[in-house]
Amino acid sequence: MQVKPILKAMLLCDATIVEEGSHKRTLIGIFDRIKAGQFPTVHPAMSVYVQFREIEGVFDFMLELYDLTEERTLNQAAIRQFQVQDRSRDCELVFNLLSVKFEHAGEYEFRIYVNEAVFGQKAFRVV
Repeated sequence: MQVKPILKAMLLCDATIVEEGSHKRTLIGIFDRIKAGQFPTVHPAMSVYVQFREIEGVFDFMLELYDLTEERTLNQAAIRQFQVQDRSRDCELVFNLLSVKFEHAGEYEFRIYVNEAVFGQKAFRVV
């Protein structure tokens, strides 16, 4: 049986703050494009927030940065053996990324995988 969560949100932002105690997330500086003065460029820090539901158990999640212009993977980040407690409740993942390099202007996409199957994408532009 193929497990596929339902993606509720996938957002790019400057930072994600997790409150101690309540574990509520605050997203700072949501964006859909990165402006660069020259290329190659390095974006110093960003956060990818993912919210989903409809799975329960232990899973491996992977975030992939994909260059749509050149059709190639640039980078990957993984969260292994993540416990999802209750399929009826929303689940959240936060990927904090540092020094993300872009060689050229163009279209890019973050893809989120559960156990090697894509369940969501978020496209953005670097200009």
